[in-house]
Amino acid sequence: MRILVKIGSALISKNHKIDYSWLAVKIQQMAALQKAGHSVVLVTSGAVAAGMEINGIGERPKEVLRLQMLSGQGQVKLIRFYQSQFDIHNVPIGQVLLTHHNFDKEKELKCITSIIDAYCRSGVIPVINENDMVSKDELSDSERIFTDNDILTALVGKNIGADLTVILTDVDGLYTADPKSGSGEIVSDVRSVTDEIFGMASKKTNSLGLGGMYSKVRAAGILTAAGIDTIVANGKYDLDAVIAGSCPRTFFHKV
Repeated sequence: MRILVKIGSALISKNHKIDYSWLAVKIQQMAALQKAGHSVVLVTSGAVAAGMEINGIGERPKEVLRLQMLSGQGQVKLIRFYQSQFDIHNVPIGQVLLTHHNFDKEKELKCITSIIDAYCRSGVIPVINENDMVSKDELSDSERIFTDNDILTALVGKNIGADLTVILTDVDGLYTADPKSGSGEIVSDVRSVTDEIFGMASKKTNSLGLGGMYSKVRAAGILTAAGIDTIVANGKYDLDAVIAGSCPRTFFHKV
């Protein structure tokens, strides 16, 4: 099974720094899935957070150029950590940096999908992030295309023939109301991404993330319409438990 895993900023960062202990555990779980015969594809956030860590910055800047610089520095640190940890489990990785423009042109899209597919077939885990050096839209307050890599995840999954997408975040899934209010209940199964489902999804996020639950529901809508089952779950749970349904989660059924 080809499993696409997305790790967002709200999970990968803690106090404006990368949460390396949590990430190391999650890498071990992805490596275990790979060794069990699945083909794992990873979409990760965290480059800006890593850049902030390098520079000792405690608040996300708003200037696009500054964010791009932080992302460039942070991406190097982030991918080095991924490589060092996957090496422990003898699982090779390959870095893939994308922008939304890559999905607009048929020739580029074909090239992207061919590369990712070749990695998967050769037992290499593609580690995907947005190329913030080129794509200003992601970092601009006025026009956010990928919204913390949620829509990037949907476009990747749709085009590489993923069997399952797992979007990990810092809440257990989609709730009928804000879970912090104490009145919301988790929505375990979604058969169709309707206006009612979108109405339950909050656009609120943390200082490093951009998407909130709304963009995750939007991504799930794209993926399920493409015939891909999608799970939104809390990254504190083991991936095996998330996939098996033995922990709280929201399962969006493919159409």
